[in-house]
Amino acid sequence: MTSVVDVVIPAWNAERFIEEAITSVLSQTRPPRTIVVVDDGSTDGTAAIAAQLDPAVQVVAREHEGIGAARNAGIAATTSDLVAFIDADDVWLPTRLERQLDALHDDESIDAVFCLIDEFYDERDGPLTGVRPLQLGVTGALTSGALLRRELIERVGPFGAYAVGDWVAWWARARALGTREFHVQEVLVRRRIHGANNSMNTELEASTFLAIARSHLHEKRTKITP
Repeated sequence: MTSVVDVVIPAWNAERFIEEAITSVLSQTRPPRTIVVVDDGSTDGTAAIAAQLDPAVQVVAREHEGIGAARNAGIAATTSDLVAFIDADDVWLPTRLERQLDALHDDESIDAVFCLIDEFYDERDGPLTGVRPLQLGVTGALTSGALLRRELIERVGPFGAYAVGDWVAWWARARALGTREFHVQEVLVRRRIHGANNSMNTELEASTFLAIARSHLHEKRTKITP
C-alpha cells in the first residue's frame, strides 16, 4: 500500500529540540513525502537547523502569531490526502506512520488515527520543579500522535488563535461533527516534558481550557453542522 503523508511541525524558539523531532520523522519505516516546519517568528536558530537537515524538509517562516496560526500555515503548505502532526519538542518512534497507515488501510471509514504516548523528562537545563508525574502509555487524541485525512481537516476548519489548547478546541469541534477515530494500542510517540512547555503554565491552561469547554458545550447545544 502506498499512501502519501505530509507532516506539519509548528516551531517557536525550538533550536534545542527541532533536529531530534525532524530526525525521528525522517527515520520512519514508512517515511512521509514532505516535512513542513513552520517557524513561528523564532529568534533563535530553529529555521536554520531545520533547513539544513534534509531535502524533504520545507521551512515556512512567518511572524509570531501562535501555534494555531502556525498549524494552519503548515496545512496550507501541504497537498497530500493525509496530514500528520508533531510538536517541535516531541519524538516519534520509527513505526509511528507505518502502524497508523495500516489502520487506515484496514478501515477506510476512519477519519483520524492516534496512538499511545510515553512522556519523558528533559532536564538538560537543570532539575524540573513543580511538574506533574510522568504519564506512560497515555491514550487520547493528542497532537503529536495525530494522522488525519485532509477531508476531515477541511470539514472542521482552521485552528483557533489560542495561546495553548488550540488542538483541544479543534478536536472538540471535530468530535462534535461526528469524526470517526481509531487508536493504535502501541506507544509510538514520546512527549518531552520540560520547563518551557506551554502546558506547564497551569493558570493560562486552566482559563483557556475553560473557554474551550464552554464553546464546545455551546456547539453541542446549538447542534452546529459542517
